[in-house]
Amino acid sequence: MAKAAKVTGKTTKVSIAVVGLGRVGLPLALFFAEKGNIVFGIDVDLAKVNTLKRSEVPFIEEGAQAILKKYLGKSLFVSADFAPLSKAKIIILTLGTPVDENMNPSLVQIDQALDSSKPFFKKGQLLILRSTVSPGTTEYVRSHLTELGFKVGTNFFLAFCPERIAEGKSLKELSEIPQIVGGIDKNSTKRAKEFFMENNIEVNSADSVSAELAKLFTNMYRYINFAIANEFMILAGNYHRDIYQIVNLVNKNYKRGGLALPGLTGGPCLFKDGFFLIGDVPFSDLIATSWKINESIPLFLIKQVRNRTKLEGKKAVILGLAFKSEIDDIRESLAFKVKKALERERAKVYLHDPYVPGYQNDLDEVLKDADLLFIATNHNFYKKLDIKTVRKLVSKSCVVCDVWNIFKTHKIIFTIKSLESHLAKINQDLEGLGDVFEAKWRDI
Repeated sequence: MAKAAKVTGKTTKVSIAVVGLGRVGLPLALFFAEKGNIVFGIDVDLAKVNTLKRSEVPFIEEGAQAILKKYLGKSLFVSADFAPLSKAKIIILTLGTPVDENMNPSLVQIDQALDSSKPFFKKGQLLILRSTVSPGTTEYVRSHLTELGFKVGTNFFLAFCPERIAEGKSLKELSEIPQIVGGIDKNSTKRAKEFFMENNIEVNSADSVSAELAKLFTNMYRYINFAIANEFMILAGNYHRDIYQIVNLVNKNYKRGGLALPGLTGGPCLFKDGFFLIGDVPFSDLIATSWKINESIPLFLIKQVRNRTKLEGKKAVILGLAFKSEIDDIRESLAFKVKKALERERAKVYLHDPYVPGYQNDLDEVLKDADLLFIATNHNFYKKLDIKTVRKLVSKSCVVCDVWNIFKTHKIIFTIKSLESHLAKINQDLEGLGDVFEAKWRDI
């Protein structure tokens, strides 16, 4: 049974090594530095290390820049060398855990990190796995440590303690969200639990496999919910009804509501984590079907557009490339699936994202004479678009695919020429509007 423990309110200064300074590892290193610890950040990507040494954060993370500048070279040290591990009491691995070409879990990065780290492991250290892994991976790591001559649970300690933060808001959420701690044994659980509590983080503790499953279940619960929302969008369209209005009917003031809105569901975790659970289970249809639904939505939407207008030779603009709003992370983003689908239709594809380097072009120029606008990411930047300006820029027959309801038309696919009049109507009282709110797949 999982046990919960409150924070101690006391911070004990300790030396910590964080291996992997990506979107999970860097915020964690900054968080612990601000808590008064000595932190060694290690990454094999020399370009990234050099960027950090210039006090530059290589991706969007609220509050990270100021903390990096404040502690770099004082209590936070970054390096491509694994030697600082020998100075650390706590070692945290934050590595990528991909799937291979057959969608099976790959432990290549963990193997490489362990191989580079083993000369610097010492008795008494606590090794924490923070990457999302397949069940049993912590036990797999224990076998490596045993081969090195350590007695795990006696003179070396090992725990799985997953991250559960929202990318871009990590520094805020690290102190707000309870930390799941799954030790490989009781002593390891105790050590890891004490470490997080001393840094004012609430702890929920269990065994390592339960913790591994808890992380995967967290991601899959969200992924399945998004798949249901996307399937409901298709079903509502089949009945020519407004999915946004229906979701509001389900959720508004209903204590058992919670139905999600439709949208593109991508990202490196949600895309792959289900395969950590079903690789050896032949009957886990729900997770596999959710993946199929979410991955097929871009092609489904392109098909709906294609049924209404010819795409060959047309200018198609994709707005938003990150896999979710307000970040710059394009890993496993479905926007690029949209891009490929449009290119197969022989459309001329233009990309824009206000946060992704290389795609921050002048939006007016990107939109000029566009025949198709496909809203792939619901950035706040796009919610502020002036409709009159957009209408003047794009072609008169421009089609919009707006699965995020950015333009508040309650339509998935519509023509730009009908947008202003429709928005005027949408602001009237709901009563008496009748078919104005029907979510027809055809153009308005």
